[in-house]
Amino acid sequence: MDATKNKADDTHDKHDTHDKHDKHKTHDSHDSHDSHGTQDTHHAPEMNESNAQTPAASEPTPEDHIAALQREMTDLKEARLRAVADLQNTARRGVENETRARAQGVMGAARAIFPVMDNVEMALQQQGMTLEQATQGLTMLRDELAKGLERVGVQRIEPKVGDAFDPEVHSAIMKQVVEGVQPGCVSMTFQAGYRLGDSVLRPAQVAVYPTE
Repeated sequence: MDATKNKADDTHDKHDTHDKHDKHKTHDSHDSHDSHGTQDTHHAPEMNESNAQTPAASEPTPEDHIAALQREMTDLKEARLRAVADLQNTARRGVENETRARAQGVMGAARAIFPVMDNVEMALQQQGMTLEQATQGLTMLRDELAKGLERVGVQRIEPKVGDAFDPEVHSAIMKQVVEGVQPGCVSMTFQAGYRLGDSVLRPAQVAVYPTE
């Protein structure tokens, strides 16, 4: 009987030990779960605090606006200076081109006159010229000078009797009745005129048949 009792006591003790072990594990598991819960509870506000501390996008300050305006003013000043320089260069080139064109025109006219001057010098060297020879020489000089003017673009305006009066190229200095001429037409030419392209250098002086 003692052996049977001892065996029963050992079995009871084992059950008590097993129950204590299970209770201890349950308690530890509960403590661990509570600890994790508490830890998670502490981490949540830390994450919120981290999010709250994230800096927002910085907005331009008054100093930034002032710096931007200063840059714009500098750009505008530089653009204005470039525009003024371009205008000055254009004006300078225009003056140079005008001077060059004027010089070329003068040189062309001078070259046209050179043959006339040569003929005049040759005529002056002649001695014992008759009136007829002198007249022929002057006619040659006139024709040579007219050719020289034509070479530089100058045309002679010399209306004939009976031509229609054109106030653009003719200048009426008197009224004159001439048989066979219609009213308002040229009745006599006193002096030839000259033109360069569309520009009238000098109108021809004429007499006009009166219209009344």
